[in-house]
Amino acid sequence: MTAERTSAPAPGAQATSAPTPATQATERIEALIARLLVVGTYVAIGFVLVGVVLMLGHGIDPLVHATAPAFDLAAVPSQIAALAPEGFLWAGLVTVLCLPIARVIVAGLGFARVGDRRLALVSVMVVLVIVVSILAARGLEG
Repeated sequence: MTAERTSAPAPGAQATSAPTPATQATERIEALIARLLVVGTYVAIGFVLVGVVLMLGHGIDPLVHATAPAFDLAAVPSQIAALAPEGFLWAGLVTVLCLPIARVIVAGLGFARVGDRRLALVSVMVVLVIVVSILAARGLEG
């Protein structure tokens, strides 16, 4: 008679089970969001770095406390095309501000794709709150 040996987990070790499709989907969404945030951060840093280098090239001291140039989102692309430092600096700031919004949008799309309606709805509500806040702030500035 041969005795069959079963391997029991070592004391303190946890048994692992195969990841569920929902867990795999969540991990894919989180990985996509992480890549978005990393790439977006590098893009923002690149814009700011180019803006600072251009400031120095134009003889503008970034440490002098002068009046900040007015922000006009529509003018940023033409400022970048003209290699104006403020265009690159504004683009970097706008990129940083858009990253959290993009993160919520990507998460919401990911949740909708895997069929998690509750979290997709929460993401939509968060985006709506952000949009309403931006519109309210624009109404206060003028």
